[in-house]
Amino acid sequence: MQTYLTLNYSRVSRSQLAHYLQRTGWLCFGQTGAFTEDALACIRSRECTLVFLRLSAPDEDVPEPFLAALRQHPAVIVTSPYPAHLFSYLNLHPFDFLTEPYSFDRFAVSMERYVAVFG
Repeated sequence: MQTYLTLNYSRVSRSQLAHYLQRTGWLCFGQTGAFTEDALACIRSRECTLVFLRLSAPDEDVPEPFLAALRQHPAVIVTSPYPAHLFSYLNLHPFDFLTEPYSFDRFAVSMERYVAVFG
């Protein structure tokens, strides 16, 4: 079973994502957190095989240690109500970018791609 981390999610956006994650059937273990040392350790160790990062605004302040770890992690999916190009200054190259609100079909495409690449 895969372990995932949801990072920086509001209650509402986390609820939608949690509902979609439950529907996958294979992402059973999850952690939710803010920019904490535990979350950073999970990302660095790759214990969390899939990381969902929510960026709530184009001027989002992501701590540098997290940016460095997220840049190295192979499976980061960013979600945001804003388009991807507004976050280019972060120099993140996520596995996928989901612009909110996103449908389950769009989420499923991302998960199918994840399975195809990582198994």
